[in-house]
Parts: sequence; C-alpha cells; structure tokens
Amino acid sequence: MDEQPLSYEETPIITPTPEPALPPQPEAGPPLAEVKKPNKILGFFKGLVFFIILFVIGFVLSGYLRDFFSRTMTTGLSPTPTLSQKPLIESTGAGIILSPSPQATATPKTYSVVNGLTRQAVADISFTLPGSVLPPICDGSACGSQGTYLPGGTRFTIAARGSGQVLADFREKIISDAGGKPFVVSLTTIAGKPATEFTTAQIGSTIGGYAFSRMHGYMIEVTDTLSLEINHFSPSGITTDFAADEIVFNTIVQSLTFGGIQKGSITN
Repeated sequence: MDEQPLSYEETPIITPTPEPALPPQPEAGPPLAEVKKPNKILGFFKGLVFFIILFVIGFVLSGYLRDFFSRTMTTGLSPTPTLSQKPLIESTGAGIILSPSPQATATPKTYSVVNGLTRQAVADISFTLPGSVLPPICDGSACGSQGTYLPGGTRFTIAARGSGQVLADFREKIISDAGGKPFVVSLTTIAGKPATEFTTAQIGSTIGGYAFSRMHGYMIEVTDTLSLEINHFSPSGITTDFAADEIVFNTIVQSLTFGGIQKGSITN
C-alpha cells in the first residue's frame, strides 16, 4: 500500500482584541459601624424627667405671677381683718353644725333665741355675745339649737326647750349625754328663775353621736312650759382653753334677758 503524504493546514493567528479598561474602583474603607437601635425605655424616662422639670418651673413661675398680680391689684386698698374659724363640730342639742355665718363686728351684739320649728325668735329671751365671737347659727337642719365658737375654741350652744320647740323640756328628766352618762347637777337661780347647773369632765356624746370631753351649762325654767338650755363644751380631739372660755361663758349667761327686763345674774 502506498503511503499518502500528510498535509497540514495552517491555523491563522488570531490577534486578541484588547478589553476596555475598567474605571478605577474606590478603595474599600473600613466597615461601617453597626447602627444601634434607640433604647425606648431610656427615652421614655428622659422625656418624663424633662416634663417634670418643665412642670416644676411652670408651677413656681405661676406662683410668683399670682403673688405679683395680687399685690398689684390690692395696692391702695385697706386690709380687711379676718377671724379664724374652728372646724365644724356638733352642738349638745341638735347634731351637725352648718357653715359659720359672716364675721362678727367688734361691738358686742345682742341676739334672740330661735324657735327651730318656726325659725322665728322666741319672745322675751335674748343674750349678748362679745364682738370677737361669730353670730350663732342653727346646729343642724332641724335648728333645735344655735351655736358658735368662743375665743378659746369651745363650742357655745343655746336652745329653747319645751312646748312648741324642737327639743323637749328638761324637767322631770335626768340630764345626761346621749349614752346615758349623767352629769353632775346642782340647783341655782338665774335672773330670779329656777335653774339647774350641769357639768361633766368625762368624755361623752351628744344625741347626734358626736363626742365632747368637757361641758358646763344651765337649764333655766323660763315658764311652766318653756325652758332654756345654755352651755359650752370642748369638742373631743380639739385643744381648747376651757378656763378662758368659762369666763366668757359666764359673761354671756349674765347677759341673758327675760321679758326685756331681768339680767341673768347667777344666785347659788
């Protein structure tokens, strides 16, 4: 077999096409710090503290402004004296005391005893209070008695008793507190009228259930069907000057007028 000569095909040389140059890349910087989420609880407390600070500043400033405008508006006006008032305490005869009436004048003033049923003055009975004492008011809605506070803090009450009155006559009854604790009694005369003096230094209660620690008073026989109770007492839990008010109370008793003529001189 004849051998055929080998033929060779030349492969053309391919010139590579140059790739376009890439733009220079920025150098990589340091890694970004991780973003922290805000602390909601801490933010809440910060806001609360800020609010409290603003509130305190506003409160203080408003106080200064109120004082400033108050002084400005009252400049040139005469000051009006005020009388201190004691807490609302019951009387011995009619329960809860209502709000005190307007301030008393400096001059002693004469008052009448009020009939709680008609709210009219009881005829021919009057008494005088010092100018420093507020006018008496009804003790409770029934107005069985009227009362006010004496300078030393004791409660003064006065009440008509008997026919046509809220409270019953004391005659033929034991004078005691609401719990039945009898008072120490003695017979006397006031303005020529028979009277029973009663005292106690022990804690007791009124018919309204209110407590007192000391009491002194009189039951006076005005007519056959009408009597008058007059007393003063120290409300429990309140510091009073009972001895000083006793002097004032005796002055009030001596000012009692029956029939517009007789004064309440006390005869033992």
